[in-house]
Amino acid sequence: MSDEPRKPGRPVKWTPTAREELLDKLQQYVDETEIPILAEFAYQNHMNRSQLYHYDELSNAIEECREKKEAQLERLALTNKISRAMAAFSLKQLGWKDTQSIEHSGSIDFYATLTPEEREARMKELEAKRASHS
Repeated sequence: MSDEPRKPGRPVKWTPTAREELLDKLQQYVDETEIPILAEFAYQNHMNRSQLYHYDELSNAIEECREKKEAQLERLALTNKISRAMAAFSLKQLGWKDTQSIEHSGSIDFYATLTPEEREARMKELEAKRASHS
């Protein structure tokens, strides 16, 4: 594959030698780049990022790229070199989820805060609803 921009038309056919050269370039890029970005590598090599996923021999290097990026973003966020919001945004692109989990044990008695009259009124409301749905 040459360094010239790709012309529109038929997809590029990568020979085994060209794929091996691409693997070497990708590995070098991952090793030498502080925060490797697969889209950047593809752009620098005049190709579409999705093409990289078509070749099994690139899968380990792609995963290494992803893991290094993840580790670097986490490190930068933990040392306050980038905002945690920026790190969270970038890490979501890698499949992280921004969710919170709250565990609760025991029971909640919603009626404990009601007066006896309020409880009775609420029970009548619920019975009327149940009767209307029957």
